[in-house]
Amino acid sequence: MKISESSYQEIRKLIGSAIEQYRKPQEQSVVTDIHIQPVRETGEVNVSDDDNVLLSTRLSDLSEIPEDIFYDVMEKSIRSVLKQIDREQPLEKLAIWKPFSFVLVDDDMETITELMLFDDDNTLLNQGLMQGLEEDLDKFLNDLLEI
Repeated sequence: MKISESSYQEIRKLIGSAIEQYRKPQEQSVVTDIHIQPVRETGEVNVSDDDNVLLSTRLSDLSEIPEDIFYDVMEKSIRSVLKQIDREQPLEKLAIWKPFSFVLVDDDMETITELMLFDDDNTLLNQGLMQGLEEDLDKFLNDLLEI
């Protein structure tokens, strides 16, 4: 299941507008995370920094997404939006001290998943990139020692 194209575009506009203040040349902000909070029951999507709600919108079709897959659908959609915004205007150039993250949060502002992480050297699209790394390194080391 996917969100509608109109909801996708509205989320893209929301996130783009919310982070625009961090594109202006200024002293770097000490924000550590940009929180994206979709609320299934109300259809609200809020974008906030560590302290303040930056922008909010209401989407009528969010309540149609089954509860058991709601955050999975939203994660994929928002991650896609962030990738698109990043291709057009790199997010690593935001005036925010690194490291900082875009984080999907639930109704209680608890982290569901880290969508993108920016540090001084890398951009990680999600934690899934690091999953299995330890096992791969162990296998590589074992193979190397057998030679």
